[in-house]
Amino acid sequence: MDKQKKNSPFRIFLRKFLKQRLAVFAFGLVIMILLVGIFGPLFAPYDPHRPVTAQYADKGIDVDQLTSSTVQLEGRLSNGEVVDQSELPQLQTETENRRIASIRRTQSGVQISANTSGATEAVIESGDVSSVAEILVEGEVPLDDVEPIVSQIIIAQPEEAFSIGDEYQINFEALKTDGSEITTIEELRAYTEEKYGADEEEDTSGFQSGSSENEDSASFQLRSLTEDVVTVNEQGVVQFEEEGEGIVQIQSGDVSSVVQFQVGNEQVEPILTGIYLESTTVELTDAYKHQTPSSMHIFGTDHQNRDILSRVIHGTKETLLIGFVSVAIGTVIGTVLGLLAGYYGGWLDSLVTRMTDVLLAFPGILLAIAVIAFLGAGLTNIIFAVAVFTIPVFIRIVRASTLSLKEMTYVEAAKSIGVPNTVIIFRHIFPGTLSVVMVYLTMRIGVAILIGAALSFLGLGGDITAPEWGSMLSAAKDNSSNIFHATFFPGLAIVITVLSFNIFGDGLRDALDPKLKE
Repeated sequence: MDKQKKNSPFRIFLRKFLKQRLAVFAFGLVIMILLVGIFGPLFAPYDPHRPVTAQYADKGIDVDQLTSSTVQLEGRLSNGEVVDQSELPQLQTETENRRIASIRRTQSGVQISANTSGATEAVIESGDVSSVAEILVEGEVPLDDVEPIVSQIIIAQPEEAFSIGDEYQINFEALKTDGSEITTIEELRAYTEEKYGADEEEDTSGFQSGSSENEDSASFQLRSLTEDVVTVNEQGVVQFEEEGEGIVQIQSGDVSSVVQFQVGNEQVEPILTGIYLESTTVELTDAYKHQTPSSMHIFGTDHQNRDILSRVIHGTKETLLIGFVSVAIGTVIGTVLGLLAGYYGGWLDSLVTRMTDVLLAFPGILLAIAVIAFLGAGLTNIIFAVAVFTIPVFIRIVRASTLSLKEMTYVEAAKSIGVPNTVIIFRHIFPGTLSVVMVYLTMRIGVAILIGAALSFLGLGGDITAPEWGSMLSAAKDNSSNIFHATFFPGLAIVITVLSFNIFGDGLRDALDPKLKE
């Protein structure tokens, strides 16, 4: 008895199937995909139809923390004292590209807010001194090729007084946003010419320098602001001409600092020599569209700022609905027609066979498009279109099995004792076709999903805003050259689903084949 149980058809099938590790793994994926399709929408992190920014408040997320940042700053006087930003005279702020980011003064510093993705610079100026913060807004625009910039210039302030005729070599450090430094006049001049060009260019940032009305800020300058007291040459050597207060300015593009000299015994009032930023690089997120994958959005967001993970999860149900329902319809109709054509033969067999040949003459996708063109777009019509090109496949395989099975002895015996044809067809012949039907049904689900996604991608799926994998690919294709995640994850879902069903179907075919030994 135990030996009979061990050699039962089901146990033999199970042992043969479990030996195919890839098919078992695919079966596990199929089960997981089915569970996601059924229960996934209950656990999706966001509503797939609404922008995530409209849902942040409900989840306790402050969108300003993603799109804004406050930069602390302070001023340094020539005597070394620190001045709070609220005490800086005529403090002006401006961004180079307002479409990327905007900047405004606050009580605690300057607040920089992202508008869209990209890289730009924020200029902070007070009188003759200014500093620059680099702004990187992560989003659809790649930021890999953004070069570090000079953010601030720190000039060593002399403590002693000078006499007429003395000379002094200016020492400074130009700090770049990557932490490196420029310490010579030649290096700073070369950097400025490389970044802004050797020739003066028109400043399109909208920022007006307070040091001169007609000079372009996008250039290198080493000049005396009090030429009657001090002069400076191109090597940064200062010559003292008269007694009084001497001021020399170093400017590289929008960044400038000054150094103050006391010539003679006359005391001078400390002046602002530089603006120093707590953070020279501000990294923000474009939270309004195409957010890249992160801990908040594992698959990122799309062009309407909808969570892609939530849309993929919700799209699983609709995609599986297309695959299962269309194949189920095609299987039922194709199996019935195949049974009737194979059993009765004659004119019915000829009619069904010719119809099958006509349908199989068209590629599946073209046949589905023709049906959609006749019926119109929509989910129901997609299911019907996919079912139409599924029917002839099952007609052929079931007809072939029926032609073989109706010659079996047990079928002949049933006929001889007067069993009705319908009983013979559905009780004696149909069970013999189940194994091949199940194998092809499993494999056709993957094909049906692929055809359904293709129709949605072509805009034939009705509601293009629906969270369906093909529609998601169609909506993201225009930005696919810059944004990878909007097309990658829906495409990956299609590939994994189709492969899983196909590999599982292959495993079923091998396990159900009696010619293959264990």
